[in-house]
Amino acid sequence: MSCCSGRYCQFQFPEGPPLTDYPVTQLSANYLFLPYGTLLEEEEVIRIWTESGKTETVILEQKIPLTILPGGPVAKQGEPFLPWQLIALDSGMELETIENWISHPLHNPDAEAVVLKFRHPIVMKTSLKVWWLKCLYKIRNL
Repeated sequence: MSCCSGRYCQFQFPEGPPLTDYPVTQLSANYLFLPYGTLLEEEEVIRIWTESGKTETVILEQKIPLTILPGGPVAKQGEPFLPWQLIALDSGMELETIENWISHPLHNPDAEAVVLKFRHPIVMKTSLKVWWLKCLYKIRNL
């Protein structure tokens, strides 16, 4: 897969869960604005990716369908609050671009825009004690 026309940033993704349609700015992203929708389902294990080719496996917690209005996008099912600044930051888009998506040249009124909310699995970091015990176990078994 190539992310640019210059063909200088080609990379291949390893096999695994499905990828999101667009990249995120960092792997710790919690939201992603997709102006043309997605086939991914809620509670599905997916991978988010950056333009540099790094991926991380996350769980798609919510898929929030949007209605694009002249005043900006709003959730169809009455989501009480969407942090648009954080969504724009995680999606790599300007906040004004998302707010004025109805007048954007790439706006497609037939496509349903969505916001994806991710849940990151808890990753246990190895403590010094665990690392030391592993070393002692290896020495003992030599």
